[in-house]
Amino acid sequence: MSAAVSRPLDGRTVVVTRPRRQADGLTALLEKAGARVLSCPVVEIVPLGLTAELRAAIDRLDTYGTVVFTSVNGVSIFCERLADCGLAPQALAARELVAIGPATAHALEERGLLPSIVPEEYVAEGVVAALDARARRLAGVRMLLPRAREARPVLPDALRERGAVVDVVAVYEAVSAAILPCPAAEVEAADYVTFTSSSIARCFVSLLGGAGSGMAGLGGADPATADPAARLAATRLVSIGPVTTATLRELGLPVAVEAAVYTAAGLVAAVIADASFLAGRPASGVGDPLT
Repeated sequence: MSAAVSRPLDGRTVVVTRPRRQADGLTALLEKAGARVLSCPVVEIVPLGLTAELRAAIDRLDTYGTVVFTSVNGVSIFCERLADCGLAPQALAARELVAIGPATAHALEERGLLPSIVPEEYVAEGVVAALDARARRLAGVRMLLPRAREARPVLPDALRERGAVVDVVAVYEAVSAAILPCPAAEVEAADYVTFTSSSIARCFVSLLGGAGSGMAGLGGADPATADPAARLAATRLVSIGPVTTATLRELGLPVAVEAAVYTAAGLVAAVIADASFLAGRPASGVGDPLT
């Protein structure tokens, strides 16, 4: 195998904006493909403690027919709060468990839990479609959604429209960094900037705008250059899926690459395919970044 095929991202710089506790897998895949990774975590995942709302949900855990997890963070932090209440993850075993995607499913499996539903499309709409495809009706089913405080209302709204009784409980929040955590000039010079959620996209744009007006050490930068789209004109923006893509476009940023599979591996595969295309190499033979 040639060096160009085995390390298709050699010479490319890729910015990873994911929180530190989530970024390792994505960074490892990019580096395996030859990329220089610039870590720029614009948000931090902050677990919430055992709030009264969360404690009440755990106390009535046996009343839920279905528990829906929409992230790895949701799984790990909810299980931490179960432990705070003296319960093991197996307290969830009798519930129908739904995981939004393979990474979330794997987080459950690591704790001895088997999700019964993993949708084909790893977004809230995909969860709804997967539940709709079953023979069972949702009317009257009591459902628990432990998730981020700022998550979209699409999923609980759709479930309630179908008659489910849905309790949404915040178990963590994504807190924006105070300033851009890496040099703005390096971000603007990168080949790719990756985005794995809408909240990350919003925080990034806000922080980059602040950097443009001199708030992150660019000293004396022209305020006109605070426009993120203008500053990133030479950089290809990469989205993990359609929801994040829509957010980036709402923020005025063009998306050059969107992952076909909404996972870290899918995002890396999309970057590899794009880099190969730009280099005039066939996308075939690039290989699965997981292998």
